[in-house]
Amino acid sequence: IINDVQGLQGDPDMARIAADTGAPVIAMHNRDTVDAAFDIMADISEFFVRTIDIAEKAGISRDKIVLDPGIGFGKTPEQSMQVLARLAELTQYGFPILVGASRKRFIASVTPSEPEQRLGGSLAAHLLAALNGAAIIRTHDVYDTVQALRIASAIEGER
Repeated sequence: IINDVQGLQGDPDMARIAADTGAPVIAMHNRDTVDAAFDIMADISEFFVRTIDIAEKAGISRDKIVLDPGIGFGKTPEQSMQVLARLAELTQYGFPILVGASRKRFIASVTPSEPEQRLGGSLAAHLLAALNGAAIIRTHDVYDTVQALRIASAIEGER
């Protein structure tokens, strides 16, 4: 797996390497600067349109592409929460969405805490991400996250 934190837009050879090897690619949105006034969802959408274009032109198979909105990377805490709240908008591209909100700083902006004390916030963020379209969750706390997701799924199944 190639986990590109520049979403195929940094290293000009990355897309070709991914295509040549057939490796799956996680393309993450990442801004160089944090700007609270910026429309973060518009920026992510424009970024992913460019990423998808680069990937397709390089010959990366569509079934090898995963999009990661980059929670906490070049975003204010409020923007990270906005991305999670509006995550379903990113499913329009037809690719799996990966979310890694585990122990991120935005959690401490709501409930001041050290990273190792952010399990509850991480679980809440990941549950909402899954409910809003995330297909893949990256976490530090695998057991707790899987348990929370399974319980949420079981409860949803009772509707």
